[in-house]
Amino acid sequence: MKNDFLEVLVEISEKMNSMFEIHNLLPAIINIAKEYLDVKRISLMLIEDDVLKMYAHAGFDVEYSDVSLRLGEGIAGKVAKTGVEVMVNHTEGTCKEMGYEASSFMSVPLKKSDKVLGVLNLTDKEGDYFNETDVKVARYIASQCALGVERFNIYRDMRKSENLRVVGMLNSSIAHDIKNLLNIVQSYLELMDMEEGLNPEMREYIDAIHSEVKRIHGLTLDLLDFSRQRVTINIETFRISELFTEIAKHANIMTKDTDIVVEVTALDDLTMKVDRGKIFRVIFNLVSNAIDALGCSGKVRLTAEQDSDFCVFRVRDTGKGVPKEHLAKLFQPFFSSGKHKGTGLGLAIVQMIVEAHNGTIEVDSAEGLYTEFTVRIPYNYESFKELHK
Repeated sequence: MKNDFLEVLVEISEKMNSMFEIHNLLPAIINIAKEYLDVKRISLMLIEDDVLKMYAHAGFDVEYSDVSLRLGEGIAGKVAKTGVEVMVNHTEGTCKEMGYEASSFMSVPLKKSDKVLGVLNLTDKEGDYFNETDVKVARYIASQCALGVERFNIYRDMRKSENLRVVGMLNSSIAHDIKNLLNIVQSYLELMDMEEGLNPEMREYIDAIHSEVKRIHGLTLDLLDFSRQRVTINIETFRISELFTEIAKHANIMTKDTDIVVEVTALDDLTMKVDRGKIFRVIFNLVSNAIDALGCSGKVRLTAEQDSDFCVFRVRDTGKGVPKEHLAKLFQPFFSSGKHKGTGLGLAIVQMIVEAHNGTIEVDSAEGLYTEFTVRIPYNYESFKELHK
C-alpha cells in the first residue's frame, strides 16, 4: 500500500484534469486504486438501461469486458439497484456470479446526487480484510469515477448540441438549393415520361429515379424540421389505400433485385385528415428501415386499422431484430444501432412527426426473429386536437 494517501489524491486529480474520455480515465483511476488498496482484482461497472456492464477492470486473468449483470443480480447488481455499499471479509465464494471466487469483497456505488451510475468492485484484499479506512478510500475513488462519468456525459451532450447546431446551419444554408435542384430533376423526369415509344425498361428507370428523388426531398424536409425542433402540420384529406399504393410502388422499386417480399394491407381503409406528406415520410421511413434490416431476403408487412379515434399503422420485418439494450435508444438523435447507412436521425424525426400529430410510436423486437413498429395517429388531426384542448 502507498504510504501517503495525498499521493493518490494528487495522482487522481492529475488524471481527472488531463483525461476527458472515460474509456481512458476510468481504467487509469482503478489501476491507481488497485495499487493503493492492495487488492487482487478491481472492476468498474456502469448501468446501461437495466443492465450493469463491465467498463474497466484490472487483475483478471481472463477477458471480462463482456461481463454483465441484471440490476439486483448478485452482490454488485444489488448494490447498483439499492445504492447501498457491501463489504464482506474472510469468506468463500463471494463472487461466484461473476465467474470467480474471492475471500474478501467490497462493492461501492458510483453516485451522482441520488442517482446510481454504477459500482466499484474490489476483491481479495491483502490479508483478506477491508478496514474502515479502505471503505473511505473506496468511496472517494467511486465518487471520482462518478464525477468522471458525469463530466463525460455533459461533454458528450455538448458535442451533440454542437452537432445539432451544425445540422441547423447546414439546413438553413443549402436546403433551398437542394429543393431547387430536385425541382429541376423532377421537371426533366416528367418530360422524359411524356416521350412516346419509351420501352418498359426505360420507364422502370424513370420510376426508380422518381422514387430516389422523393426520398432525397423527404430527407431534406426532415432535417429542416429537426434543426428547427418543430413540425408544421399542413392538413390534407386522403384515403389510406392511396397512401399505401404510393408506398408499395416505392418499396417494390427498392426490393426489385432482392428476394424481399413487401406486403401492404389497409385492413380499415380510413379517410384521414392529417399532414399527408409527413405521414408518408413516417411510414416510408419505417418501411425503408425494415427493408435495410433484411438485406437480400425476408418479409416486410405494413398494415393499417382503426382503433377508436386512431389509425394504427404497423410495420413488421423478419430481420435480425434489435438487441434489448438498444430498444430504448432507437429514437435518440444520431443513434444508428449499427446501421451502415443513414444519418442516425431518421427515427428521431419520425417520433417528432408522430408526436406533433398527437400520436405515439412504439417498438417491439426479438433478436433473430422480428422487429415491429406500431404508430397510433388520430385519423382527424383537427377534431382530435379540438376535443383534447
